[in-house]
Amino acid sequence: MDKHVSIITLAILFLYAYGTHAQMDYIPAADSIGKPGEAGDVSRSIKLTLLEYMFLPNEIWVTKGETVSFVVKNAGDRKHEMLIGTHDDLKKAAKTRRKHPAKYAAEPGLLQLAPGEQKELVWHFDEAGAIEFACPLPGHFKGMRGTIYVEIK
Repeated sequence: MDKHVSIITLAILFLYAYGTHAQMDYIPAADSIGKPGEAGDVSRSIKLTLLEYMFLPNEIWVTKGETVSFVVKNAGDRKHEMLIGTHDDLKKAAKTRRKHPAKYAAEPGLLQLAPGEQKELVWHFDEAGAIEFACPLPGHFKGMRGTIYVEIK
């Protein structure tokens, strides 16, 4: 009887410890994606390269409250975009681009780059969590995506 109680106790402790560790690794999706920032508040620059059909890097870590300058270069042979947003917002933008490829609305967090072009996007991250960036152009959205992890320090 004591042997069974010990095994059950150890199993419960193991599951509890595993569950606690798993929760620490989970980063929720952010409800707020932040907002355009001021150049004078930039704490660092992050270089991004756009290729057919990927972002390099496609994972970025920033700190809540940080203002970052994204220096984005289109090293590909086609027009690309970078749009920061929630997963649902990015899917909606991609769907709109498929229906109306020549039309777009100027959106906060959007850069449009011709081949060889480089632009800067200054962004302030005001919430912890994970948000995304993508190229919403037709045929690009599936592969050209990335995640920004906003940590509390």
